[in-house]
Amino acid sequence: MKRFSFFRAPVSNVVPHKTVGIEQIYNVIRGDYYRAATEELRRLIQEERVTQRDVQRFKSRNFDYATFSGEFSRRREDALLAHSGLLCLDFDHISQWQGGGHLQGVYGLRSALMHDASVDTALLFRSPGGDGLKWVVPIDLEQGTHADWFEVLSYYVSRNYGVEPDPSGRDIARACYLPWDPDAVIYDL
Repeated sequence: MKRFSFFRAPVSNVVPHKTVGIEQIYNVIRGDYYRAATEELRRLIQEERVTQRDVQRFKSRNFDYATFSGEFSRRREDALLAHSGLLCLDFDHISQWQGGGHLQGVYGLRSALMHDASVDTALLFRSPGGDGLKWVVPIDLEQGTHADWFEVLSYYVSRNYGVEPDPSGRDIARACYLPWDPDAVIYDL
């Protein structure tokens, strides 16, 4: 089983709460635990007077997070205890994704990634704001480094789907906020 670190909010907390697996995170994302925070964030995003900084502040204070790429003693690259063999690609602001020649949005890209025969999916879920996706995929560290895999997969999705993942995914200790998504999908690894 692939294991990684789970952290309690706020994001300034850099000491892991515990080590978890994909199934545990899937269950908490699909359950109602993060529902109130996710709905409040999405309501805030719709308000005209709310800035991007306000949105970031809300996320950093209210969402637990995981470092899908590994187990850490502290959330920083030099504190990696073991790589999980997972990489999380983060696609932001894709509400107007063009797939198949017409606008499909988050659910169109979600479906395309779910059915991609070239890349295995471990976990796929919507971002806290609702207009992005988190795509957690297994990687083979005997075939390349974390950074190598990030570059290859970034090129692949850019070429095949016309979207660029957030470059922060290159960071092995990258925090990934955990929202409520009753439509999250998991695959047996």
